[in-house]
Parts: sequence; C-alpha cells; structure tokens
Amino acid sequence: MKQLSRYLFFCLLLLVSACNSKLMPTAPILVGTTGDYPPLTSFDTVSKQFSGEDIELALGLGKYLGKRVVFVKTTWKDLNADLLAKKFELAIGGISINTARQKLFIFSVPLLMDRKVALFRKQEQTRFLNIQAIDQPGIRIMENIGGTNEQFARKHIHQATLTVIADNQQVFISLLNNVADVMFTDETEARYQQQKHPELSWIRLDENISPSYAKAMMFNQADTLLQQQVNRWLKK
Repeated sequence: MKQLSRYLFFCLLLLVSACNSKLMPTAPILVGTTGDYPPLTSFDTVSKQFSGEDIELALGLGKYLGKRVVFVKTTWKDLNADLLAKKFELAIGGISINTARQKLFIFSVPLLMDRKVALFRKQEQTRFLNIQAIDQPGIRIMENIGGTNEQFARKHIHQATLTVIADNQQVFISLLNNVADVMFTDETEARYQQQKHPELSWIRLDENISPSYAKAMMFNQADTLLQQQVNRWLKK
C-alpha cells in the first residue's frame, strides 16, 4: 500500500511538473537589427513588423532552438552599445566583420561575402569611373551615421564634401532627388537599390581600397555557447 501511495505521489509530481512547464514557456531569444538595410532587414513603421532575408534566417534559428524570436530595433550608431548592454543576445542584418567589432564581439560563420561600392545616379555613370573621380571638390557624398559606410567614406574622402545623416534609407532618396551625388555602401545593398530604382547605378572600387569581407551574426564575447549553436545550425 505504501509503495502504491509513493507511486501515485510520484505520478502527481510529474503531472504538476508538466503543467508548470506549459505555464512557463521558454524565454524568447532577443535579436537586434536596424531594420534599414534591405534586402536583409527592413522595418515597417505602420505594422511595426520586420522583414527581410536575415529576418527569415533569425526566425529559422528560433525554430531550431525551440524559442520564440523577439526583434529589438537598434541603429548602426547604437548597435555596439546595445549589444554590450545585453538589450539583445545577437545582432543580425548586414553586419560586417571588421577589426573594431572583432575587439568587442564574436561572430557566426559568414552568411555572405560583400564589398564596398559607389552608388550614384545613372546619368553620372560616365563621370564617376573610380574613387579618384568621386573624391573631387564639389562632389556631395552622403552616408548613414555609425556604420561601416561612414567609416569607409571618412577614410577615403579628402576633397569631396561628406554629409552624415541618421536614416540610411534617406540617403537613397537624396541621391534620387539630386541632394547628394554618391553613397558608398555594400554591393548587396547597391544591387537591391538599383533593382528598386533603375535611375541608380553603381561601380566596384579598386580592391586595394575595397577588399571583400564577410557579413555574419554578432554576439557578446561571453556567449560562446549560443555562437556554437548558431554555427551548428548554419553549417547544416
């Protein structure tokens, strides 16, 4: 009789444990993204929803980990500080691996390879043949603040005028409206914008100043376990 009571008590504990596990869902995985880098990450200000190739990738990762994905909006300017402050567990959406970021963070295996190009109005394609033709007095360069585009422009532009603004997508509008002449950006983004706006064109720059580099997911240095889980999934 005592053995039966113990068995029933044990079964009751299992039942309570199972019920509690259903009442206490697994914590979501927080993913930081800027939402201003199509086709990889976009944010709809009306629906408040993210979309894009990297957004779909993050959702796939969530299914693999058995966790709900919650996207946290950040900016290129605040990306590093927000990740260090643990506002999210990983960052995604066109994030380039560079020396400055490698000092602070760790990365997944590469998602794609990219390089900097020059984007401008199609009518200027016979004028802007190389960076020397672009870096001239009177030429208006425009970049978004805080990202590798701004860093590239500050490093290589010495005579043209550089303007830095907060909204990455406003740069393309400025090019189309003849408010700016050139933007340095990644080839991935340039190809997308040219398809969306046939009035735009772009050129590859000399490999000496624009070598190829990888884009990947970015994590805090302590999150090696998450990095390993992500890499295993990506390699599949």
